[in-house]
Amino acid sequence: MNTRTFLSNFPTFVKRWQTYRKKLGGTPLGWTVTSDYCLDDPNKNDCITFTISPILGQIEAIAKFLDKKLPVEIKKMKQVPQETIDFIKKQKEFFSLVFLFPDKDKLFNIQYFKTDMSALAESSMIPDESRKRLKLFARSLERKGLHKKVLQNLYLVSFLYGKIVEFLTIKHYTEAIHWFPDRDSIMREGKGIIRELANVSCTNAIAGRTRYPEVHIGGENLATGEFVFDPFTRYPDIISGVFSSLPIFSNRELKEKHLELLQKAILDNPRIAWFVIYPDKMRCFDMVALKLLCQKHIL
Repeated sequence: MNTRTFLSNFPTFVKRWQTYRKKLGGTPLGWTVTSDYCLDDPNKNDCITFTISPILGQIEAIAKFLDKKLPVEIKKMKQVPQETIDFIKKQKEFFSLVFLFPDKDKLFNIQYFKTDMSALAESSMIPDESRKRLKLFARSLERKGLHKKVLQNLYLVSFLYGKIVEFLTIKHYTEAIHWFPDRDSIMREGKGIIRELANVSCTNAIAGRTRYPEVHIGGENLATGEFVFDPFTRYPDIISGVFSSLPIFSNRELKEKHLELLQKAILDNPRIAWFVIYPDKMRCFDMVALKLLCQKHIL
């Protein structure tokens, strides 16, 4: 079996992941993937963060545990709790991939996207119910006033998620993957069409090389609006909050809470790999590069 994956092309990530897996020990039967985004804010870097952790028990119980350790998202923090700093820095079960986009608009072509959606809607390889939803979505792309930014973000998130599922499935024996994405316009677009797009992205990436895992996507209760798994997204929310505020592509001043988290929880964190995706290339960096950058601009 060809075990090469998209993420295998980045030695910095692979080395960090191997160290993480060694310290984690054992082989989890499944993984949890959580995600948070800071996109299209003119005052911040475009940033997508995925945090991976093994499934160690009942999802609901883990959500309650995280709710105690990470009680609020970063925008609601006036001061950073010491417990939050300790959790981000020391909790060995969590590994984060941060993707930054200095020129996100050049990564997406709306016409190509429409063509791809039309082709998927006619594919006999896709289950009937999913194909019906894709057909409705493809037709909606012909209307005026499209939210191009939302579609762009939808494409990027589903693409990257597929590559993470590919890596976890090909490199590790994986029975199940639970994805808990942040609730936002990406999840609502096309009445949750990201479920179909994510499934297609994962299927294409794995390409029949091994058994496809059970993939679950957590969402809100549409009747009540309640999202009981909200604590899961707070971990990547904190990571995204810091990276989106860094003076990487332009000069900006960090808020005190971002600087504190950067210095005390992120710079020496071996379980974070950060990527920069340019229109013509993609690079992965370690914390040494981040330290040098921070020493030059803010430390």
